Amino acid sequence: MFLAGCAARPPVLVPPAGPIAAVEGFGSISLQGEDSVLKGRFAFHFREPGRGRIEALDPLGRTIFYLFLSEDRGSFVLPREKAYVEEPPAGLMGRILGFPLLPDEIVRLLGGTWEAPGPDPCFETGAGWDVWRDGKGRVARGGRDDLRFSVREFFAGAGVPRDIEFAQPGMTGRLKILSLRINPPERAGAFDTTFVRAFSLKTWEEIEEMLKR
Repeated sequence: MFLAGCAARPPVLVPPAGPIAAVEGFGSISLQGEDSVLKGRFAFHFREPGRGRIEALDPLGRTIFYLFLSEDRGSFVLPREKAYVEEPPAGLMGRILGFPLLPDEIVRLLGGTWEAPGPDPCFETGAGWDVWRDGKGRVARGGRDDLRFSVREFFAGAGVPRDIEFAQPGMTGRLKILSLRINPPERAGAFDTTFVRAFSLKTWEEIEEMLKR
């Protein structure tokens, strides 16, 4: 009874009244593929137009890898190995997640904001996404091609997703947002990748071997 009484309450999140152009915070993810499983925690920062940063963390809070995204380039960095690989951003996101979500799409997804012409519960965003609202007007599910997402839980006080499920043929996943800031101040150097010039440029196959070790 004592522990139940001290349990943390779900956080209340009040998004700004204006447009949402950036999100940052911490989350956990689990992905189940046909022959692989990925679980872990990560810090993230996504900002329009097209910029993103993911820092994957081990159980002790140490950095496993960085993923930097810009409108035309993605960099996957292994700081312990002093190695990195560069590919188009959609390709790298596809390798890591199994589906090519881009930073601007993640801002709309995590911010709960999509282009919503009219009051219809179902609408097309114009970027290939079909999106459905629930009875409270919140974006509760959507899809593009063979990828589907559904929101299991929202932050209290907002239509901002807190727990999201993904599915496509051969893969299922779940993303939980542990903390979230909307439209945080832009920090100088948040997306700077000049430090990788001191690292070795590798192929993705070489990076995979490093990850296995």
